[in-house]
Amino acid sequence: MKSLKTAIFCISFTLLFSAAFCAFAFADELSDGKYQASATGIEGEISIEVSIEDGAITDISILEDNETAGVGAKAIGIIAEEVVANQSLAVDSVAGATISSAAMKAAIANAITEAGGDANEWKSREIAVEAVDETLEYDVVVVGAGLTGLTAALTAEQNGAKVALLEKLGIVGGTSVFSSGNFLAASTEELKKDVAENWNKRNKIQEVNQVNMDKVTSLLDVSPEVIALYEGLGAEFTYDEETFTFCPTPSEKSLENCAVIEMADAPVKNKGCESLISSLESKLLEDGVDIYMNTRATQLVQEEDGRVTGVIADSKKGVKTFTAKSIILATGDYARNNDLNADIAPETVGEYTATAVGNTGDGLTMALDAGAVLHAYQESLSGNFNADPYDMPVVGQPNNQFPFSIVLVDRDGLRKVSEAAGPHDQQVFFIHEDDLDYAWAIMDQEIADRFLNLDTYLEKTENGNPYIVAYKADSIEDLAGQMGVDAAALSETIAHYNELCEAGEDTDFGKAADYLSAIDDGTYYAVKEYDMTRGNYGGILTSDSFEVIDADGNAIPGLYAAGLISSGDYFGDYYPGREALSLDAHAGYIAGMAATAAE
Repeated sequence: MKSLKTAIFCISFTLLFSAAFCAFAFADELSDGKYQASATGIEGEISIEVSIEDGAITDISILEDNETAGVGAKAIGIIAEEVVANQSLAVDSVAGATISSAAMKAAIANAITEAGGDANEWKSREIAVEAVDETLEYDVVVVGAGLTGLTAALTAEQNGAKVALLEKLGIVGGTSVFSSGNFLAASTEELKKDVAENWNKRNKIQEVNQVNMDKVTSLLDVSPEVIALYEGLGAEFTYDEETFTFCPTPSEKSLENCAVIEMADAPVKNKGCESLISSLESKLLEDGVDIYMNTRATQLVQEEDGRVTGVIADSKKGVKTFTAKSIILATGDYARNNDLNADIAPETVGEYTATAVGNTGDGLTMALDAGAVLHAYQESLSGNFNADPYDMPVVGQPNNQFPFSIVLVDRDGLRKVSEAAGPHDQQVFFIHEDDLDYAWAIMDQEIADRFLNLDTYLEKTENGNPYIVAYKADSIEDLAGQMGVDAAALSETIAHYNELCEAGEDTDFGKAADYLSAIDDGTYYAVKEYDMTRGNYGGILTSDSFEVIDADGNAIPGLYAAGLISSGDYFGDYYPGREALSLDAHAGYIAGMAATAAE
């Protein structure tokens, strides 16, 4: 049984007095005492204890939960604090963690009912918010608080700039917070060349999009400084000199999350980026940097000569105009914006994605309006295969959930790659420009017995689920018919694969002999496996220092864009892994330095 984790949210004497006053002002009365309650969150039960004194909620303790570290786990703490402060359940859900927020409010509502109160009355209590439109002055404004934005903000602040960091959601971290946190870096000056060569080698396919090695070299030139910056936070990490990989140490909460992930054949990879994100946020707050949450940038302020001098943002507290000598756009990708996808990357339309919910291309749109130019290549970042695109337990894992003994085929019934190769090496073979990116997992009963959730997938398919697709048949030909795949092609693929299994060697793709198991026992299954993309890459053109470039090749004064918003020069035809976070970290540092030094 999991150990109980308690997070107690303390409030001041003034807040206690305010809470008591609010309780007196409202008609609903609560009985004093401590009340335990629970509700179902995104990954299990959220259990809480609510303390009531003089009819007011004075404290909410979280007894147990398995909400995602840095996201849902953070959101339920925010909800607890807001409910205590406002004596109301009408508090806003935390943008970016709405399911966890709703579950936390449901648990509190259950406790209120236990205490003799009316939860519906608590939900109807209005919370007054004063909205003030105003202009705020800074040296550097960073838009987006993922790994890139946090790194850029801290770099600028430590170099003497007065910095504002804007985040449209209610939590920081972006897509990075879900990831392993591992990225390519050079820990010493001497390793820079080796890391650059490794970068190029990992981008195996560059038939359409070439990696700009001059830019990669420029990016990695600051690697030792980036590692030193993170080390200065007190963040824990290791550095693998064989793979040139920076690996943040996962937090205890992240380890709890990973402990419940099931993988058929691969070990679970503990995710460390959340701890790095937390260290960056804590340092910024400690240094007094202004972080504006729930503040969505909508428009750049641009002078007649083209210089960008500010950004306008909407918030519940009013329209805020931020003026600065430098604006850094660190808003990530645009995979959550179907209109943008259709316009600039049509083959990505409709793909299931695990990118952060806030990645709707706000920064990209603002930059284009200011004169930026799109990179010629726009593509999806590869992610894990998943049969249920709305259940993402393995996002950030380097391997897929399915047993590696399956046969992975494309929509033509052809095997293209080893099933144990890992998602980044597999996805390039399943890109469909006119359809969703997916593969079929083919197996017999022996393998099916180890395929996680198969019975659930079969039942949901039978009941007409619109996206989960799983079939069972007594022959490969019948299975192909259900799949809509050419029966002769699939039969030939399976027959050839069985010959490899009998020989004990995968001479086609090199899958280990331990995973070679003939598909031949008379009961056959097929499960559609979707590519859960991690966003889109390409974005806009920038200089080596991440200044935004216009159609004439000139930098737009005062405007920078770093991270996935400007990534087309750093990857080849598909994403091989580790480079995205590397770009985020290094680009954030470079942009922060350049923006601070700008005249």
